[in-house]
Amino acid sequence: MNVSVKDDGACRKIMTIEIPADKISEEKADTLKAYMKFANIPGFRKGKAPKHVVAAKYKKEIDQDLQERVLPKFYHEALLETELKVVNVIDATEVDIKDGEPVSFDVTVDVEPEFKLPKYTDIPVKEEKIEVSDEQVQEQIDGIRNQHANYEEVEGKTIEAGDMGQLTYEATTDGTPLKDAIPEAKGIGSGAGYWVSADDYSFIPGMGEAIIGMNVGDKKEVEVTFPEDFMVKELAGVKALYTVEVTAVRVRTLPEIDETFLSRLQVESEEVLRSSIREQLEAQAENAALGKKHDQIVEYLIKKTTIEVPESVVGQQTRNVIYDIANQRMMMGATQEQITEQMEEIQQEAAGRALENVKLRYIGLGIATELGFEASEVEIDEEIATMAIRQRKDAQALRREMEENGSLSSVGEQIRFNKALDYMVEKAKTK
Repeated sequence: MNVSVKDDGACRKIMTIEIPADKISEEKADTLKAYMKFANIPGFRKGKAPKHVVAAKYKKEIDQDLQERVLPKFYHEALLETELKVVNVIDATEVDIKDGEPVSFDVTVDVEPEFKLPKYTDIPVKEEKIEVSDEQVQEQIDGIRNQHANYEEVEGKTIEAGDMGQLTYEATTDGTPLKDAIPEAKGIGSGAGYWVSADDYSFIPGMGEAIIGMNVGDKKEVEVTFPEDFMVKELAGVKALYTVEVTAVRVRTLPEIDETFLSRLQVESEEVLRSSIREQLEAQAENAALGKKHDQIVEYLIKKTTIEVPESVVGQQTRNVIYDIANQRMMMGATQEQITEQMEEIQQEAAGRALENVKLRYIGLGIATELGFEASEVEIDEEIATMAIRQRKDAQALRREMEENGSLSSVGEQIRFNKALDYMVEKAKTK
């Protein structure tokens, strides 16, 4: 067998594999023997038909078997001979197998990049001071009190921001009751006894701000324009006129930091609560500072490394990033229609991020290899267990799923990458 390799772009090679005629004849003879054992041909006992009769009847099947079994065999032998580190097979030429003739075929592959690692010790990083102020602790305590706030109904109170107003309302659009013009509006078009928060989170856009300053018995007309991304799509862009009457008012009361409140939080004292919150804030600050160090190191590695990466790997990563961006935007309220409209912008953003991700992966794993960092089975199992908890899956089932879809190796790679990143943080030069 003869194998030649030529470049076909960055990280892409074309392997030309030539198989001598005698090798093809041997493989074909072995395949024919296998067919002769089980051939069922009228006029002959099973497995007793002459060779030429079996070869004639099963010619198409034998050639197909050679295509599917033998050619991959020689391809893998060629990989061992060339020592190419193939990441994806891009294309393979069609092969016409003829008796007594050699076979030649091309396989186009993407291979791992060859590049020089940058210096990865003494990377200059700016270290931020980790400070947690009393004001930050108080903000957290105020937030907890807000979470446990109660609303109490009061009389003679003008609605202020943060209060709630109980409303009776009726809406029209172009003089027609909204509930009749757009049946999907349901409780949005008219209602009685609905409580509305005097803030930006009112279920009727702008109503929360409009009721500020009103009191029980007050009536008011409020113009509302529903946004294009409103949850009831039939109302998107619709203009409506609401006639509103306030029937009751509630004010928000925060709990005192007393024994009852502290026992609800399962802490012994206010001092313990403040100390616990401070520790949490310090841990968050430390993680944020570490994240910023990571960002600086990543930026340094990308800037200092000249590397071309496989186009097919970037393409795969781009598809993953597109999915992540679209999913994130939908979680933030974007509709499927909006995602479709934004797809060109999403694809451009994803392509840039994917290219950087792939470059960084090869650089980080290259450093991990040079430093001898490995991922043990225990570490891989622990990481899969963590992923399973996050995804609410069984750890063993998740592992089987990753084995089947070929993503298990990425767990070990990420562990090795993280070890390399931790090493670079430890060896970094703080400014």
